[in-house]
Amino acid sequence: MTTTCNKVRGLRASFAMLGAVAMLLLTHGRAEAIENLPAPGAYILQRIQRIPEAQLLDANGAPVALSSHAVGAVTALGFFYGHCEDATGCPVAWATFEAARKAAGADPLLKDKLRLVFVSLDPQRDTPAVLRILESSERDSRAPPWIFLTGKSEVQLAPLLRAMGQDVGYALDPSGRRTGTINHMLKVFLIDPEGWVREIYSTAFLTPENLLNDARTLALVFRDATNRLPEK
Repeated sequence: MTTTCNKVRGLRASFAMLGAVAMLLLTHGRAEAIENLPAPGAYILQRIQRIPEAQLLDANGAPVALSSHAVGAVTALGFFYGHCEDATGCPVAWATFEAARKAAGADPLLKDKLRLVFVSLDPQRDTPAVLRILESSERDSRAPPWIFLTGKSEVQLAPLLRAMGQDVGYALDPSGRRTGTINHMLKVFLIDPEGWVREIYSTAFLTPENLLNDARTLALVFRDATNRLPEK
């Protein structure tokens, strides 16, 4: 267990470092973009698609429905994997979630309405035990919950990824064996409490400010939204 903890702490530190680099790379023109954001509630986020039904595993290894974690709250859902080394990939989502979560914790409108969810693309290595350590490292009663989920296998995850338009590919070495790198376009989905995707962010548009602005817009519409999970 100690070895696992140390490995996960290493992953966590790597994400933090790469995330900081990524945020620096993406700060060009960010101040101007923030100034030009419309006021929350002054615009409408259209319904894009419903989230699909999917069975996953939580950080305790218990089977859960995706809807139980992505419905009821204003939910930001991202796909990631713990060994990602692309500074413009998963670390961007990680850094954005951390910053947005910290700000939301001080925002009466979002503190009890926003929920963050990470679903791993790498069930073989991102086991519930690993996710449990990651989830614990981000536990903060002053901020909205951040939940980590995975699948039993890549096969089980495949229908969810197809339905969400999250393409993945696996890098191979010269002998045809997997290197461990998972190629995927960074996407974060903003989901309303009724289970509708209202916005999809790619690297170019994923910033804490954009995410929070849109989350506040939904929170103003869904006054009864709550990030408390249903009783099991």
